[in-house]
Amino acid sequence: MHASKLLHKWLTLQGKNIGRWLSEVSAERQASDVAAAKLIALTFKDQFKVAATYGLGALTDAVEHAVGPGKVGTVLVRPW
Repeated sequence: MHASKLLHKWLTLQGKNIGRWLSEVSAERQASDVAAAKLIALTFKDQFKVAATYGLGALTDAVEHAVGPGKVGTVLVRPW
């Protein structure tokens, strides 16, 4: 993906560096973090308007959708 797709679009990419998290956090903590994130997402899913959900392999499609006209809601990229 060309960087110009992200420039001047007021997009944010949020999260923790997964490589660093994997190397610095114990397996037990990783499992706990993932379980907590899933619980939060499932408990409060009605609080978020979702325009579309993409798998990690479709990141380019997700960015195209996020910057496209007429999008209402959040474009999600799920790692699973």
